[in-house]
Amino acid sequence: MREIADIDVLGDAALQQRIARLSLVVAAATVLLAVLLCVGLGGEGIDVWWWVALAAGSLLALPAHELVHAAAFKLLCPGCRVGFGFQDAFLYTRTDGAVAGRGRMVVVLAAPAVLVSAALAAAALAAARPVLALLLVGIHLSGCAGDLLMAATVLREPRCTHVRDTDSGITLLSDREEAE
Repeated sequence: MREIADIDVLGDAALQQRIARLSLVVAAATVLLAVLLCVGLGGEGIDVWWWVALAAGSLLALPAHELVHAAAFKLLCPGCRVGFGFQDAFLYTRTDGAVAGRGRMVVVLAAPAVLVSAALAAAALAAARPVLALLLVGIHLSGCAGDLLMAATVLREPRCTHVRDTDSGITLLSDREEAE
C-alpha cells in the first residue's frame, strides 16, 4: 500500500490549532443554543444537582469516549491490540498500527461522537432536562473535534482506500495503482 498522507495530531501545531478552533466554535454555539433554549422554555430549574450532573456527565464522557473507540477498533479491526495513552491534555486510544478500510476507520473515528453524545442526551432527557442534554452533547462534541476533523480528512481524500492508526494520529493509504 502506498502512503498518501500522515495526520499527526500530537505533533502538528497547525492541526492542533484547527482542532482547538473547531472545539471553541462548537462550545460557543452550544452555549448560545443552551441560553436560547432555556429562555424559550422559561427556565429549567437549575440547582446544585444540575451543576453536579453537568460536571459528572462531562467528565465521565471522556473515558466513555475512548472505550467506544476501543470497542469500535475491536469490532471493525479484528485481531488488533488496543491500548490507551495521554499526552498534552489528549486522552487517546491506540492500536498496534491497525489498518482498516476507509469506511471502517471513519466509523471508528466517529462512533464516540454519535454513541456517547446519544447516551448523554438520552440520560438528560430522561430526567426532563433538555438544556442539560444540549450542554452535555455540545461539550462532548467540542471534545470530538480532532476525531471529526480526521474523519472529514479521510472522506475528502478520494485516493484513500485504507487508514492506518499510528501513535500520533492516522496515515491515509491507497491500494490503487496511480494512473500514469
